[in-house]
Amino acid sequence: MTDPGQPSTPHELPGFVLGPGEGPAYGFHGARVVIKASGEQTSGQLGVMESTYPPGLSVHTHVHPGEDEMFYLLAGELTGYCDEDRWTAQAGSFVFVPRGHPHSFMVTSDGPATALVIAGPSQLDGQIVARGEEAPVIDRITPRRMGGP
Repeated sequence: MTDPGQPSTPHELPGFVLGPGEGPAYGFHGARVVIKASGEQTSGQLGVMESTYPPGLSVHTHVHPGEDEMFYLLAGELTGYCDEDRWTAQAGSFVFVPRGHPHSFMVTSDGPATALVIAGPSQLDGQIVARGEEAPVIDRITPRRMGGP
């Protein structure tokens, strides 16, 4: 019999909740990345990161050999490509980049772009942590109310 507070098998993981802005934050190629779930926390299945990219940031063409990458855009606009497909993503858009495919993107909005980035099986979050870059402060533009200042 196992202790009720302990996992019953080595593969069972505890659940957790992180609030807005919570999680370890790092810099990565000019972006601010807050790790919401790491490979360590998901048995290597995936990494979940909230990434904020400053206006005009251009991510060079690169490949993730053993990892799929997904973006769910929360704010701003990204324009990019995967192989020969060109795309533009705005808040609410979802982008899937299969492992092994060259891809790139650029922030094309006037303000920062923020995306929930999901990568699996998890590798990207480990690379970000290993680099150990200090997280930059990226000002978010607060939308003005109509008729207000």
